[in-house]
Amino acid sequence: MKSTKLDNISPDLITKNPDNPRLVFRQEELDTLLNSIKKVGIRVPLSIYEETEKKKYVLLDGERRWMCAKKLNLDKIPVIIEPKPSRLENILRMFNIHNVRVQWDLYATALKLQEVKRLLEKEGKPDSIKDLAAVTGVSETTVKRAFELLKLPKKYLHLLEEELKRPKSEQKFSEDFFLEMMKAVKVIERYTPEIIEKTSKTKIMDSFKDKYEKGTITNIVKFRNVSKIARSENAGVPSSKAVPILKKLISDPKYTIDDAYQDSVAKAYEDRSLTRDIESISERLSEINKKRLSPEFKALLKKMKNIIETLLE
Repeated sequence: MKSTKLDNISPDLITKNPDNPRLVFRQEELDTLLNSIKKVGIRVPLSIYEETEKKKYVLLDGERRWMCAKKLNLDKIPVIIEPKPSRLENILRMFNIHNVRVQWDLYATALKLQEVKRLLEKEGKPDSIKDLAAVTGVSETTVKRAFELLKLPKKYLHLLEEELKRPKSEQKFSEDFFLEMMKAVKVIERYTPEIIEKTSKTKIMDSFKDKYEKGTITNIVKFRNVSKIARSENAGVPSSKAVPILKKLISDPKYTIDDAYQDSVAKAYEDRSLTRDIESISERLSEINKKRLSPEFKALLKKMKNIIETLLE
């Protein structure tokens, strides 16, 4: 087996790695690195392997340093030349390198996890979520979220790809937005299937996407209240009350999630939460030795007693 060696070569002899999961290199990150290289040069050698038949070298690690070197017209850069990996080894190497650095965008990770799964299948190796997490070093939760993201309609995957090219501060639609929205739509499909029968999941997503873009939906966490409305029967509210509210939420561009929640299940969930609190407090109070009650605690109990008596009257 060939060993590694340290060398200095022209960046023009190097090509980018087609299996690098990272899709986007944001300009502000490149500018920071460019200024650093201008001042002190490249301190950490790039990792490459030789593509003999093409008389070229391929990057294993250091694409941003390579891009900056080309922009600065550097004659030579330090490299470590390593043995050529297999396709699967190449992708896994990328994961292992970047697991200890700034994480890739989830969409980029998802695309390469999909490729790793295909290559593992081809080699007859286990390819479950647990196996993918083990070989890539990515958490099982991230693997699940990644594959969930790939279930998006193609037009939204394209939109997400375009958004990821923007600086973080300018991105309107994040991966988390789509994941939260998809969860809500999935709950609607499961608990109120009659809504899906009347319209498509894509149309529901279109409605939510437009509302978020226009500011009618102000926070992606609000989608969790959509799920609560769809699961209204869990809070003792009949589905027949929740369905018209959900239909209005989907069709009326000005109807907010907060409005829909208040009009349907807010009181029921508040009552359920209060009931649990009362049961818990009652249980704890029954265990208290009344001889050990402080004057302050007795005063609070009397205040609570007065409130309860007023409510019962």
